[in-house]
Order: sequence, then structure tokens, then C-alpha cells
Amino acid sequence: MKLGLKRLGVVGALGVASAALAASPAFAKSDISIQAGPHTVHVGHVVKAHGQGDDDAAPYTTLVIQERSGKPGHWSNWRAVKQSFSGDARANVKATHAGELQFRSVLYSTDGHHKHPKTDRTSAPVTVRVVR
Repeated sequence: MKLGLKRLGVVGALGVASAALAASPAFAKSDISIQAGPHTVHVGHVVKAHGQGDDDAAPYTTLVIQERSGKPGHWSNWRAVKQSFSGDARANVKATHAGELQFRSVLYSTDGHHKHPKTDRTSAPVTVRVVR
């Protein structure tokens, strides 16, 4: 008799848990990342940047790797160095000046007609030091 009550309790608890999960709202997965290396390079050498990003809620997305150079307080504007429609982009960027390079990934989403892109997500920047 005790075994039957325990089993009934376990089955009831599983039923309540599965009903609660079925009633909860669904969330789309979205993430973005950027990696760049090596972390210190000499002028004239190449920095390899790899960005990834995706949003399940947006049917049309574009991932852009952006780069800017300078020093804190004196940065140039962000400029696109690579664009990808697959959510995975790789870029080789030649370090031309001493200072710092920063890279970030930006995910843009558009409507079904590929008009009016809007920024969906932006990654935190990754800094590479450039020495002489």
C-alpha cells in the first residue's frame, strides 16, 4: 500500500511539473560573440577575428565584424571589416599603426523584404594591443 502511494505521489508531481513547463512561454535563443587574437601583435602583422551571432526570433539576420583603432579617449569610428549572412564571420586585419585595435560583432535583423535593418545585438569589444 505504501509503495502505491509513493508511486502515485511521484507520478502526480511529474504531471504537475510537465503541465507547468507546457504552460510557460517559449523564448527564442539569441547570442553573439567575438574573438580576436593574438592579444598583442607587431605593426604589419595580422589579427584574426572570428564573430558569431544568431537570433532564432529574426528570420533574416546579418552579422558584421567591426573594427576601430586608437587609444582610449581617442578612438576612430567603427568600420565594417566583414559581413556574413550565415551568422559566422572571419576576418584577417593587418595592424597598420601602434596603439590598440578593438573588434566587436553586430547582429542586424531585417524584415522579409530585406529593408530597414535594425541593430539586434552588439557584443562587448575585444582589444588587441599593437606594438612597434
